[in-house]
Amino acid sequence: MSLKFCPKCGYKLEPDATFCQGCGVDLRTRTDISGSNSEKQTISTGVIKKEGVEYADFFPRLIALLIDVIIIGIISSSLSFAILVPWIPFNIFDPFGGGVWSVSFPFNWLIGFLYSWAMETYNQGQTVGKIALGLRTVDEKTFQPTTSKNYAINNLLKPSGLIILDFIIGIVKNSGDPNKRLRIMQNVSETVVIKT
Repeated sequence: MSLKFCPKCGYKLEPDATFCQGCGVDLRTRTDISGSNSEKQTISTGVIKKEGVEYADFFPRLIALLIDVIIIGIISSSLSFAILVPWIPFNIFDPFGGGVWSVSFPFNWLIGFLYSWAMETYNQGQTVGKIALGLRTVDEKTFQPTTSKNYAINNLLKPSGLIILDFIIGIVKNSGDPNKRLRIMQNVSETVVIKT
């Protein structure tokens, strides 16, 4: 199994690399990468078992989500107001004249989805809220950033009101889950949220 990113510094690796070009860590031996004896990784049938992984709890994840919702709200409200200007007699984005609120929900969902997906895909599983609270969304088996497709699946319901249903179903289904998955879309996308 070849790693995509260095487990010590996060540097993007070449396929089948044996040393990290960023920090020089030997990738052939995957034990004691961080320098502490408490964090050891072993490879077994393509799955990394990391003893030092700490899954994120509910409240830090909720606060990170609220930070992201505020950012998404500011961005989408500004863009909605700029695009769906109510004082223009005929706006192609609002042909029936219902105002900003009549057509802004799909627009707001799109902005929220693109924000969450792009931030997690291109920022190693972190949005601004997760960066602020030291959290990261990763693949449940390798604890590395996952694929763009899995991040898209994970973020489908996040920017809509359906996230409440996602949480309720997820908490009921995952009660007692050792990975602390709180949302059903995490099961579908095979991702977990960990502390960094």
